[in-house]
Amino acid sequence: MPVTGAAAIFVHGIFSSPAAWEPIARLIGQDEDLLGLTLLPFEYASPKFSWSPLRRVPNYNVLADNFQTYLDVDAADYSKLILVSHSQGGLIVQRYLARMLTNGRGRDLQRIRRIVMFACPSSGSEVFILARRWAPFFRNPQERELRPINEAVTEAQKIVVSRVVHAECISSDRCPIPIVAYAGESDNVVTPTSARAVFPNTGVIPGDHSSIIRPDSSSHRCYTTLRSNLITALADPFPAGSGPATADAQVRAPADVPPGSQML
Repeated sequence: MPVTGAAAIFVHGIFSSPAAWEPIARLIGQDEDLLGLTLLPFEYASPKFSWSPLRRVPNYNVLADNFQTYLDVDAADYSKLILVSHSQGGLIVQRYLARMLTNGRGRDLQRIRRIVMFACPSSGSEVFILARRWAPFFRNPQERELRPINEAVTEAQKIVVSRVVHAECISSDRCPIPIVAYAGESDNVVTPTSARAVFPNTGVIPGDHSSIIRPDSSSHRCYTTLRSNLITALADPFPAGSGPATADAQVRAPADVPPGSQML
C-alpha cells in the first residue's frame, strides 16, 4: 500500500544545497515500498562568506529556528516525519531538538519517527582546521561551530542525548526519538569517531564525506541503510514516544536498531 501522511525531510551540509540528495531522491522515487512518501528538502543559506553589509551568514541558532518554521509550515500536513541529514545538517537538527525542548515544546516533536544522520561532525571536524581559521571565511559562524569541542554544539548534544535518546516519556522538555548516526569508512572530513560521538545507535558504511550520500544503485549500502530506516520508522503504529509511552505511563520507548547499525 502507498505510504500516506508521511514525509522525509532532508537537511544538507555546509556550503551545499538540496541537490546533494538527488541520487537518493531518484532511488526512493523508484522504490515501490516507499511509494507515496513525500520528500521535502530543507534549504538554508550556507555561503562561504558574505561581502554585503546587508546580508550575514546565519548561525546554528538561526538555522534551527528556520528549520522549526519549515516543519511548522511546509511540513504541517504530515503526521509522520523522518529527518535525514548530512554533515552539518545533523548539527542543525540537534540544535533544533535542543531549542524545542528548552522552550517547552517536547510534545510537538511526537510526529518525528526517526532521525538518520550521515557523517555528522558531532565532535567537530579537524580537517584543514588551521587553514580554515585563516581562510576568507574564517568569520563564518557555521564553520566556527564545526571546530572540535565547540561549547554550543556540545551543550545541544547533551540535551539531545539526555532528553531524546534516553528519554522514557513525552513531556514539555523531553521526547524519545530513535537517532541513528552513520560514518563513512573512508571519510577524512568527519572521522568515524566524530560521526558516532556519544550516540548509542551507530554504523559505518562505504564512502567518503561526499559519496556516503551518493548511491549509484538501489543495492548500494547507503541506500539500503536509509531504506531500512525509512521502512522501520513508517511501520511504527505510533509516533515516537506516543501511545503507551506517555508522561503518565512512564514506559520506555522500544529501542529498535535497524540493520547496518551497531550498539556501542
